[in-house]
Amino acid sequence: MMQGVLALVGGGEFEPEMAPVDRELLARLEGKPRVACLATAAGQDRDAAAGLADRGARHFRDLGVEAEPVPVVDRESAMDESLAARIRAANLVYLADGDAAYLHRTLRLTHAWDAIGDVVDTGGVVAGSGAGAMVFGERIPAAPRPLPWRKVFNIFPGAVIVPDYGAVSPFKMRLLRAVTLRRVTLLGIERHTALLNAEYRFNVVGAGGVTVWSRRRHERREAGNLILWP
Repeated sequence: MMQGVLALVGGGEFEPEMAPVDRELLARLEGKPRVACLATAAGQDRDAAAGLADRGARHFRDLGVEAEPVPVVDRESAMDESLAARIRAANLVYLADGDAAYLHRTLRLTHAWDAIGDVVDTGGVVAGSGAGAMVFGERIPAAPRPLPWRKVFNIFPGAVIVPDYGAVSPFKMRLLRAVTLRRVTLLGIERHTALLNAEYRFNVVGAGGVTVWSRRRHERREAGNLILWP
């Protein structure tokens, strides 16, 4: 049973505008914050991934907490027990944006993924931004075409997570709803905004909003509001 917090971020990780959201995540921790920043989703470009993870660590250090990049960028490093131990030593794990399909392929059935699960299962916080959020849903589109859909970790059964929702055209969203045959719930999370799942409650934090689009409802909620889902 998940004892901690899972935060789905719409994008813009490590930018100054994310500081209020990240302070909220840090406030949810018990004990001294220890942040692990992973840019696994960007791992197809090792230099870019290293730079992104380093930027994340600097961002959290600027917030006054201990933070380090953890270089999990491929299957080999995801199976490295020493890197998994560094993830488990953290109480906030942050998965940066990139390629959701690559992130899922890389982390699936690995020591790193087990370690991430251990952090949230023992009361910590796991945050995923962009692609890092998408993999917690049931499926993601198999880019560049809308079909077929790729199954991912399915932490939120029946959900398709749509980051940077404010930048998605209404036409594209209607098309997305059409190709899913309305069988799923779209969770549209705007940039610099997070949907926090804690104690079976979904709460919006940040500058934007979260849109829930399902058979039952199509509604947008802003910071401080609870989300009814599914």
